[in-house]
Amino acid sequence: MGKGSGDSRSLLRLLVWEGLALAWFVHLGRHPLAIPIWSLHFHYGALFFLAAYPLLYVYRWKLADGILRFILWPVSFVLGWGLGVSTYLWVTYILFFTGNPFTRSFMNHWWVLGPLYGFLYFPLIQPLLGTSVKYQSLGQLFWTFLYSGLGGFLGYLLGAFVDKKYGVSIGDNRFLLWVTLLLIGAAVGAMAARRAGAK
Repeated sequence: MGKGSGDSRSLLRLLVWEGLALAWFVHLGRHPLAIPIWSLHFHYGALFFLAAYPLLYVYRWKLADGILRFILWPVSFVLGWGLGVSTYLWVTYILFFTGNPFTRSFMNHWWVLGPLYGFLYFPLIQPLLGTSVKYQSLGQLFWTFLYSGLGGFLGYLLGAFVDKKYGVSIGDNRFLLWVTLLLIGAAVGAMAARRAGAK
């Protein structure tokens, strides 16, 4: 799979994601959200992404060498984690917009699903955005998503097995268990793809 180079980062990827973020932000102003407080979360999450994403992208691309890397590292750290929160809001909003019944779980159980999402964000979502330390080409991303999808599927199957065997005793937390195992499986798959690419 080879190693990605910071010098090979694509301006097109930056423009695509920034364009999608702008479309999301404009759509938020037109779509009546049922839950006012989450409307603010979505709004400010989209605004943060619009401002922070190009800054972190350019930092990884052009400024992550020498003394600037040391000076700006705290800023890049905050931007990286902030974009993780913003993309979690993306996922939640997409679920809300499509009428997914699990939207409430993502809203009400963010304190569980948020940290778990972090395990998926850094090995999978960050490379997709192009803001990871090691840039991945589209070919590398294909393998990352393939491994991640297989890992997520295995996590889903494990969740089905546990639910079938212990679902009654787990009660209302069954969905959280399934999502937890699915996210862990997807994250492990993404990390396995990264290790395979490093060889």
